[in-house]
Amino acid sequence: MPTSSSDSGEKIIRVVSEHWIKYVLLCFICIVLLSASALLFLLAGYTAHHNMWLSHVSFVVALLLFLVTHHWFFLSLLGESTAHIVVTNRRVIWMRERLFLHEQMMEYAYEKMKTVEAYKEGILQTILRYGSLKFESGAGIPLVPHPNSVAKDIEQAMGMR
Repeated sequence: MPTSSSDSGEKIIRVVSEHWIKYVLLCFICIVLLSASALLFLLAGYTAHHNMWLSHVSFVVALLLFLVTHHWFFLSLLGESTAHIVVTNRRVIWMRERLFLHEQMMEYAYEKMKTVEAYKEGILQTILRYGSLKFESGAGIPLVPHPNSVAKDIEQAMGMR
């Protein structure tokens, strides 16, 4: 999809988001915390007639846990969704942003590198088709979907210089 270009002749070859596997741990933690909140709501309902103080305390704790979990999950999803890998005809750019907390941009120019390698380690990465890209400088980009295809695009772009 080489549709965009700038004044310097740089063209975007590919834009890739990080693999969806990064959301699995967030979803698991959210489900556990929301389940704990639901159990506390049930405890508040069952103890409403027997122990009024326990009912009030468990209701307030459940409500706070639910609100904090909901807001944390929303902000985490927004922060995780802003990580992208941009392949141009002159460089590879890896951008990450974590909503007000962390911002990172790594640039790998083709003039400074000769090779790029794609790695898939383990059965999970092979089945789900994600891995990492490693450059000769030792730096790398994790959670790349279809890393062999992205590495092939980078090698072709390095040949087009």
